[in-house]
Amino acid sequence: MKFSIRNYTRLARAVTTQDVPVYAHFGVTHRCNLTCKMCGIWRYGNAKEELSIAEVTEVAKRMKRLGVVQVSLGGGEPFAREDLADLVHCFVKEGLNTRVLTNGIGINKAQLDRMLDEGVRNFSISLDSLYPERFDYICEYEGAWDEAVQTMVHIGRRLHGVRGALPTINCVVSNLNLEELPDIVRFAKDIGFAVSLLPIELLDNEKDGVKNWEARFIRHRPEMGLHSQDSAEQVKQRVDRAYDQIIRMKKEGWPILNSTKYLEASRQYLKTGRFPAEGCDAGKLYFSISPNGQFTICHRTKHQYVSFLDPGFEEYFHSAAYERTRLMEAGSCEGCMRACWIDTSAMFRHLQGFFETAQLSLKQRVYDKPTWEKAERWKRLEPISIVPELAPAK
Repeated sequence: MKFSIRNYTRLARAVTTQDVPVYAHFGVTHRCNLTCKMCGIWRYGNAKEELSIAEVTEVAKRMKRLGVVQVSLGGGEPFAREDLADLVHCFVKEGLNTRVLTNGIGINKAQLDRMLDEGVRNFSISLDSLYPERFDYICEYEGAWDEAVQTMVHIGRRLHGVRGALPTINCVVSNLNLEELPDIVRFAKDIGFAVSLLPIELLDNEKDGVKNWEARFIRHRPEMGLHSQDSAEQVKQRVDRAYDQIIRMKKEGWPILNSTKYLEASRQYLKTGRFPAEGCDAGKLYFSISPNGQFTICHRTKHQYVSFLDPGFEEYFHSAAYERTRLMEAGSCEGCMRACWIDTSAMFRHLQGFFETAQLSLKQRVYDKPTWEKAERWKRLEPISIVPELAPAK
């Protein structure tokens, strides 16, 4: 799907006025076929709470009226919905730039091909390592690497030479894969994908799961945290080596979706645990919708707003009462590193971020049509320690 003139007009208005919700995330389901180590959303899947296609149709129409340019359809795993192709069609027919976020594992290829046939050009697929054994460990699913990469190859072949296509690898940066990041970028380019690097967020305490709202989505996995085995100086050296390369590759034109501003913030977060001080524009430039239609300014905040399907929602969204509630909640948030929020803010607050994103989105990328044989050559089969051993306590 290419950006229409209307979408470019909305983006220009957002840059100028900062009051158009250009991006929305709609978690179409919390169900998932994986139980990834760092994610807990699958524990809350309930098909009975999910919106019908008729209700999703109204969601899409309202997004269009509000000025949304791009919607990301995530989960859970969106393909857990057997009617996903019908659901995606609701947004395509409204002219919204639609991205499907998937793990690419065990998906219905007929549904995928229907989306491609209807003009969906943006897919994000998770891949956190070029070592199948390590990635399978993270996903808690044997054969995860092969299935995810086969889906990438299929999408890469279908979108080969299609202008406006931007399939992306979502890579969660952790203690397990920090040294792999440059090669993951090279692999992505080789199969016609971009890369979005997302620093891992974990619970500090296992018991936080019973009291912390955020614990619905993240888990306590100390082996994946950078500070579990190394000293502060060792962490600094590891992170700087990786991000020096990544930022240099970004400047050289490698397909890294994140803005330089976000990459620098990621570097600091991984070294110190501190979130960006700039804050974000949750509920203003972007918002989130749960599987049941509940509106929130982001998916880590509490459900204290009216439903997106409420008859008076659009009036409410533009009201002073909503703005007061939004400012109070956004202002009291401790922060996060989620690219869909923080990087979108960087894109609209800083000209560098805007032009970097526009350049990558508009640039016609040249690559050979991917094949499984070509992709499989990137598979790392040499013996490794999946989880580095913890250093002795001092």
